Amino acid sequence: MKTVQRRRRPECITMLVLVPHRDFRLPLRAWSASLFSAGLPGAWSFPWVSPLALLRRPASGEKLKSLAQTLRQEVQRSGGAFLCGPPASVPVPSGLFGAEPAFLYGPALNIDLSAGVFEPAGKAITCPFSLPVIGAALHYGALPAALPSPPEISFRAAALANMSYSPLSGSVNRECHSFECHSFECYSFEWSIGTLHWLPKK
Repeated sequence: MKTVQRRRRPECITMLVLVPHRDFRLPLRAWSASLFSAGLPGAWSFPWVSPLALLRRPASGEKLKSLAQTLRQEVQRSGGAFLCGPPASVPVPSGLFGAEPAFLYGPALNIDLSAGVFEPAGKAITCPFSLPVIGAALHYGALPAALPSPPEISFRAAALANMSYSPLSGSVNRECHSFECHSFECYSFEWSIGTLHWLPKK
C-alpha cells in the first residue's frame, strides 16, 4: 500500500476510507493477484480499503475520531465484526475517471451507510458510496467470466482515514475502457492514505 505523501494535483480525489488491519489485507492482496491472472487488468489499481464517501476536503482528526465511534456503534448492532460477503461492483461517482462508467469491484461489507453514520463529518461529505466494498479491482464495462471467489474473512480491527487518489500523469486513455484492453495505461493510479484513526474496541 503506497503511503508516500505527494503534492495534490487538480484531478486528485479525496475519499473517506475504512482500512482493515493489515493482517486481513494480506488475503485480499492474494485475491487481487488471482483476479489479475483471470483477466482483470485493474486488479492492482486500488488499495485494499473500503471507500465510504467522497470528501470536499480531508476530514480533521477530531471528525475522524467521531466517525470511528459512530461506525463502531453501527457495527456492534451486527455482532461487532465486519463481515465480507459476496463480491459486488459499485459504480464510481460519474466523471471521476473519464467519460466511461467506472466500477470498483470487491467483497461487500455488512455495514449500513445511512445518513446518520456520516453526521460527525458535517459538510465534508459530498457523495456516499452506494455500497461499501473492499476495493480489489477497478474495471470499466463488463467483468471477465469465471472470476475466482473472494476469501471468506471477517475482522474487528479497522481504522478510518482520508485517502487521496488520482490517475498518473497521462494515464487515462479514454479510447480504451474495456477489460479486453490490455493497456495498463487505463488502470494506472496512485494513492496516499493519511493518518489512521482506529475504531474503538467497544
